[in-house]
Amino acid sequence: MTAETHIPNRFGRFLILALEQSLGTPGFQAVLGRAGLRHLAAYPADNLERGFPVNLIPRLMAALEEMYGVGKGREMAFQTGRACFRLGMPGFGFLIDLADLLFPLLPTRTRARVGLETLAEMLNRFADGDIRVLREGDHLVWVMDSCGVCAGRATTAPCCHLMAGLVQETVQWATGKDSVKVTEVVCAAAGGPRCEMEIELGG
Repeated sequence: MTAETHIPNRFGRFLILALEQSLGTPGFQAVLGRAGLRHLAAYPADNLERGFPVNLIPRLMAALEEMYGVGKGREMAFQTGRACFRLGMPGFGFLIDLADLLFPLLPTRTRARVGLETLAEMLNRFADGDIRVLREGDHLVWVMDSCGVCAGRATTAPCCHLMAGLVQETVQWATGKDSVKVTEVVCAAAGGPRCEMEIELGG
């Protein structure tokens, strides 16, 4: 995924709807204005045509932090990522059916891995995501060799909270556990060679 990548309009639509849901309409409008992206208030089309530029995502994330401060802005980005999953999941009914059929038969860690690998496969296929899911000790690790959330940004700490929220909501859906914790441990914007997130399933 590069700054020139375009993702399906539907993915961009989920992001914009989730952002509005997380911020409320006044905050949403203010962030769009801050990012110079007021045209997105009309919402991207609901189709799979690759018409949504990935480079708009870091602009939105930076605008969140400028409007609300780094801490609050990143918390809102995280909640927006979670909302993206909830908005998008109904469109993948076959996954829900598969999960209902198979997940009760699988160990929790396996369910988490399958959920993450399914998300990675979807992003790799439709958004040139270049994502891998690894197992390191007791953790699963979400690895993005190129990250559209933070591309072009320079920060002092990991800042891909939008993706962290999406990953956490995916694992919670797959496992049924509320104790899931996702921590970004390497971030390209903060000087890392890539972006990596550790997933802990908790008790």
